[in-house]
Amino acid sequence: MYLETVYLVAFTIALMHPVHMSGCATIGFRVHTGWATLVAVAAEEEALRVLHRCRVELFPPGPERFVYHRAAELPLPGAERLIESVRHTSEGAARTAIRNALRNLQVTGACMATGSASVPEELAAVLQSHTRIHAAEGALYAGAIASACAHWNIPLIAVRRRDIWSRAAARAGRSEADLRAGIDAVRKTLGPPWTMDHKIAAAAALVPR
Repeated sequence: MYLETVYLVAFTIALMHPVHMSGCATIGFRVHTGWATLVAVAAEEEALRVLHRCRVELFPPGPERFVYHRAAELPLPGAERLIESVRHTSEGAARTAIRNALRNLQVTGACMATGSASVPEELAAVLQSHTRIHAAEGALYAGAIASACAHWNIPLIAVRRRDIWSRAAARAGRSEADLRAGIDAVRKTLGPPWTMDHKIAAAAALVPR
């Protein structure tokens, strides 16, 4: 409860870069451990027009974000309680952050770039493998985004990161190379930051458009 209270006060949105902040939009997410990049694009235009971009904090910065790594050091009952506590906090944070980021937009759909690794249902099996631990942490925070979208009635599509560009290009009716070049060029009009995370999130936002 203490971590959750501190988090909601101080860490809801760490970095916001609004552009137009109005109109119908689709949104894309690139999720990391404890945070995500969100990009909103205009929903009904042939050209790419970015309406909003921000970093969404899902859990306070620090080693506690790596919850499965910490859980691996605990007896199984304590590990389960820790993971559920972080899951609860991150889901609440995602709901608050997405509401604040998109309050002036009418969002018609969302897409999230996800990892490809599967995560066993049995926690003990997850904690025995470092690779599975990383995958489980990614899945936990992706789940927080999915829970928030469901809470705000935003239809969400999950697409593997390796497939995002091909799916976005097909949806936009452009070649993948042409789409990548067009999204790269957005930096010229928006200015920084326009990192690879922003580009992936922008491509994801085109999938449900």
